[in-house]
Amino acid sequence: MRFLFVLLLMLMSIPAGADALAAAHASDIEKMLALAQQAKLAQSEEWHKINLYHAAWSGIKSRVDDPTYFLSPEGAHDPQAELDASIRAAFDVSMTADGGQPNLCRRIARYQFLSRAMQALGFTYAAPHCEGFERWKSGIATDRVTLVFASVYLNSPASMYGHAFIRFDSGAPGEYRRLNDATVGYFVQGSDGNGAMFLLRSLLGGYPGSFGFVPYYVKMREYSDLENRDLWEYQTALHPDEIERMLAFIWEQSFTYMNYYFFDDNCALMLLAAFEAARPGLDLIEQAKPWYIPLDMLKLVGQAGLIEHVHYRPSQYNTLMRNQALATAAESAQAQTLMEAGPVSFAVSVDETTRARILDLSLGMLEYRRNQKHSGAEVAAITARQIELSGVRSKIGVVSDYKEQEPPAQGPEEGHGSFRAGMIAGQVGASKYAQLNLRGAYHDSLDPQSGFALGASSKIGDLYLRLQGEQIHFERLDFFDVFAPAVQTVWEKPVTLKINISLRREVLQDGGLAQTAFRTQVGAGKTYSLGSDARAYILADSVASLGDTSTVVVGPTAGVVWALMPRLRSELVSSNYWHVAGDRKDSCAYKLSAGLAWDTQDNQNNLRLNVSRQGAGGGSDFGSFTDVQLGYFHYF
Repeated sequence: MRFLFVLLLMLMSIPAGADALAAAHASDIEKMLALAQQAKLAQSEEWHKINLYHAAWSGIKSRVDDPTYFLSPEGAHDPQAELDASIRAAFDVSMTADGGQPNLCRRIARYQFLSRAMQALGFTYAAPHCEGFERWKSGIATDRVTLVFASVYLNSPASMYGHAFIRFDSGAPGEYRRLNDATVGYFVQGSDGNGAMFLLRSLLGGYPGSFGFVPYYVKMREYSDLENRDLWEYQTALHPDEIERMLAFIWEQSFTYMNYYFFDDNCALMLLAAFEAARPGLDLIEQAKPWYIPLDMLKLVGQAGLIEHVHYRPSQYNTLMRNQALATAAESAQAQTLMEAGPVSFAVSVDETTRARILDLSLGMLEYRRNQKHSGAEVAAITARQIELSGVRSKIGVVSDYKEQEPPAQGPEEGHGSFRAGMIAGQVGASKYAQLNLRGAYHDSLDPQSGFALGASSKIGDLYLRLQGEQIHFERLDFFDVFAPAVQTVWEKPVTLKINISLRREVLQDGGLAQTAFRTQVGAGKTYSLGSDARAYILADSVASLGDTSTVVVGPTAGVVWALMPRLRSELVSSNYWHVAGDRKDSCAYKLSAGLAWDTQDNQNNLRLNVSRQGAGGGSDFGSFTDVQLGYFHYF
């Protein structure tokens, strides 16, 4: 009984949590509330940017969707209420609900801001010392911040406009040091893979988004080695105190979430928010479009004067492609032969320099193949062959001339804007018309090429309206269009895919328009390199149309894309279809089109000529006509 009595006295002597702390600091809290009201801190840029407040239809609203983030019940839409609640909790060292850290430390960015603001107003409020934050920060280099862009990857809906993340660099020189530097990215936390369900749910905010942390070598393997994506590194001009504010913002946001939306509340937005938290005078998000795309984000960061240096890191695939192009056909064939198990032998006439080049190319092919495999047995067999060939290579005293891919003439940040508007003048027979084009994002095969693979297409929301006579008619809306030309090599045989989902009205022989139909197109085939500036492809194609007349057609599509000059491109496409189901069964159709595009002035203006010849029908009821278009497009 005596023990229980003593224990009861001890418990009664402990302050009653946050209320007791608030009482002990009541005068300080009242002073801070008065100073904050006087200085209008709730209206300050930094307070709004730390808490992701933005103008919404209903007034001011935070982008954070996690209700536990806010200390005030009205904090999600009332910056003043949230600031007042934060000041009242400014001495609360009680633990968070999950017990992981004190409440103050979960919200380190806002309390560091409060400390700086109070000091500027002549009142001393010390920012909390948080062991968890300091321990986390001690493992991150803070000499420089580099923004890294992983190039467009059309095989994944989540990355078809590229992806970006931040790397925190040490001041030590050398590329090896960079591999171990920490990276921070914002990712959707989804479990549906990268297919149609993922895209649909991310469009509707069906997943939470959050920050993730990994060493740079992990991102290099994921993007550069496995997904064949070039990495562009943009060293920024942030100062040490700005880097400290960025880290505090990332730490605070790591314990919460916002609903991830493909077009706006995404990785590009949160990286812009991190830069704004670091340097509150920036207005990057306000300058952006209603949607946020990584390539647009690069432009905004560059326009703000934050980029000091750019470094290009080619993918393993592109480096291998360059070295294969430099080798002769005989050397390439020999390198491919050496990839397979068996004796390592060369023709007697092959000198050591050539042998070294063949072995280096074969080792590069094997490394690429190993990175694409997931079976332990496959990896073990490839590794064993690599060791064997490396042993032979080590006995040849010739310096390797295996060369990295050279950087393109222009980087992704110099590419065209995501939004496109265009005017087109056209004629079918004697019928003349005009068209208006508005496209939300992002690229087709004849758009300015910087930042994109030759011939690639990735479009969402591509609208065409036709003005004929005194009337405006809907012609076409491409909801989603992707064409990913993957080049065939001796060491890799990828599949080229084309997918289009649209509403459209087909052009008729007299220049009129057919009834609106919902249309899906799916094609798959092969793409071949015709040199560094040309690609040819052939697809097994299919189109299903659902409308007043519903049809299914199949047939081959073949095309060539050729970059004649850095600012001049041409494309020739031929499609032949047979109706296999629906109202026009047993009839056929064809379309032959040619396009020529010239980038006038810069990458934001494009002049284009398109000529197409098409026909449809069956037997004696077969008609053909020619459609000629001249268009001008501007990119924003």
